[in-house]
Amino acid sequence: MEMASRIFDQLASRQGAVMEEIFRLIPELKEHTMARARQVCRLAGLLHDVGHCCFSHAAEKVLQQDSDHEALTVKVIIEKQYLRDKLDALFFPGCADLTASLIDNPVPQLQILKDIVSGQIDADRTDYLLRDSYHCGVDYGRFDYRRLIECLTVWQDGNSGPLEMAINRDGIHNFESLILARYQMNTQVYYHRLRRIYDLYLKEFFLSLDPSNFNTPDKVLALNDFRATVQLMDAAKDDKLPGHKWAKRIVERDHHRDVFSLDERDGYLALNKAGVVFSKIVNEFPDVEFLRDFPEKTTPIHKIACPGDHDESLIDFPLIDQGKRYSLGERSQLLEKLPASFRIGYIFADTTDRDIKREIANRCRDIYQGS
Repeated sequence: MEMASRIFDQLASRQGAVMEEIFRLIPELKEHTMARARQVCRLAGLLHDVGHCCFSHAAEKVLQQDSDHEALTVKVIIEKQYLRDKLDALFFPGCADLTASLIDNPVPQLQILKDIVSGQIDADRTDYLLRDSYHCGVDYGRFDYRRLIECLTVWQDGNSGPLEMAINRDGIHNFESLILARYQMNTQVYYHRLRRIYDLYLKEFFLSLDPSNFNTPDKVLALNDFRATVQLMDAAKDDKLPGHKWAKRIVERDHHRDVFSLDERDGYLALNKAGVVFSKIVNEFPDVEFLRDFPEKTTPIHKIACPGDHDESLIDFPLIDQGKRYSLGERSQLLEKLPASFRIGYIFADTTDRDIKREIANRCRDIYQGS
């Protein structure tokens, strides 16, 4: 919410009159236009992840199979049993619907507010990169976010085109720092081998539980980190409880060791070869338990279109230089060389014997190179 407020205020200081003219087309924003738009932006920043289940993305695929955290977030904001009436009463009629629209499906006039909360230069990643790097005790996620925000502006193509968030030429290097921070945090922290193996344990633990424990939105919301941790602690002590095997590994920090990993530059063909490695290594070492972590989808680093790109999901982010619009991807040498996405995968083996681990790792490498 703090970051969203800073970005909104910066854009308003540059093109507040244009923003107000566009926002006023929304019936709920005809009065007190900029104040209400700012409030909706702040609320979306505050509430955009309120639908997350316990342990965030690690458990989402299990606990929210038929939905996702964004869908539950919208539900919490717009339904009467949750926040709808409270938001509309505290702020203005229609506030809940406008706030939810910034998370799910904004009207064209409010797309720029959606971009503030969740876009290419947004409050979400600015916040979590800085916060995660601090709590992990690393410097990978740090960048000069104050300067980056100062370089943001608004672009409108003609007098009737949609409002777009843009960046001034002076902000190119700050934007590159953001992308590097995201790349390094993903490859060095979020997809670190130890984090991935414990994510696997969490997923298996929740898969072992009775689905009726989280088959309604209220149950998902009630199963917060504290209650889930208590369940983990109890299951780790009692081998008769569901998920004991996985809970015990988490609580006692008794994890599998990585014996094979894909390079972040490897593509889909490498993923298929890694699957062959896993199948063969399981048969060759029947006394060792193996786990695999091969994400089918790549992890995006940015979605800025660069020269030569043919991906329809990439965007042409505006860069403003002396009043003219250019493409950020065409002016950034770093974005031309840095891949827009990556994929890291692992094979883990349940062994603490260094010699056996080395033998398995060597065999994995031989199979991979020969396949």
